[in-house]
Amino acid sequence: MMQRFALFTGSCQSIPAIQYLHHYSKLAVVVLVDAEPSPDLAQLQYWLQQSGIPTISYSQHDDTSLIAKLDELAVNRGLVYMFRHKFRSKLIQYFNGYLMNIHPSPLPEYRGPYPLYWQLRNGEEATKITLHQVSESIDCGDIATQTDVLIHPFDTMNCLQQKVSQALPQLVDTLCRLDEQQALNWRKQTEQAEKTAPAVEPQLFVVNWYKQTAKQVVDMARAGNVDSGCAIFAVGQDQFQLLQASKVDCQLSGIQPGTVLEQDRHRGLIIKTIDGAVRLDVIGTQQGLFDGYRFATLFGLEAGMTLSGR
Repeated sequence: MMQRFALFTGSCQSIPAIQYLHHYSKLAVVVLVDAEPSPDLAQLQYWLQQSGIPTISYSQHDDTSLIAKLDELAVNRGLVYMFRHKFRSKLIQYFNGYLMNIHPSPLPEYRGPYPLYWQLRNGEEATKITLHQVSESIDCGDIATQTDVLIHPFDTMNCLQQKVSQALPQLVDTLCRLDEQQALNWRKQTEQAEKTAPAVEPQLFVVNWYKQTAKQVVDMARAGNVDSGCAIFAVGQDQFQLLQASKVDCQLSGIQPGTVLEQDRHRGLIIKTIDGAVRLDVIGTQQGLFDGYRFATLFGLEAGMTLSGR
């Protein structure tokens, strides 16, 4: 049977997968999210239009019209990446086991809507992109194949999203080859997982100097670098974004976590943590982005002062 894919997405991050399927004449249509306009979605729509790729707008309320269009296009495979909607049983059944989601984690670990954020924040050194069947239980369907992706210590969310995006053609190629050879070997996921990837409550973005190690602060900053989930630290009643930090060796004991150890032109702004210290490298304020030394100078931080954050 000829593979005729509908790719469900709402992000330019899916373009490499779309290009692969389109190049090999396997793409029937792209189904776009039902969502408020965003620069990412608008850019994707423009690119699809310029590339002459047909699209269908998804409806959150009814699948009847969508299924009729998919049937008309002889679609028999569905691929989902960064789509945001939960699929209803009628649409899942239409694909007869061949509606497949791409989830950027080694499932069953990091099930949930923010897998890359939590893997960065937890300091993971590698991940997998998992292709699994869509089921009514989110991220729980049987797994077809996985592709490895290394995580560099300096990777931010945008870096890692780009790495995953660039690895999609390899994943889709493996799927298509196994499918053509009738060699797809679906394996069930275990129900339990040690780590999850839930939505993040606002208070979890705030640095807690009394609980977090230096590495945890560093990983928290890079996970939220230039993203809506920036790490936040407080100076008095004011809050600032911590976009980049570095771990610093520190043998001092008996000093309260959150204390400013140094404010130096060359060594920067160094803060005590429960297990050592961190240098605050890049800080976001309403006035702009600053390195630690400039931030400390402008906002009056001196050695011995203690930041808020319990």
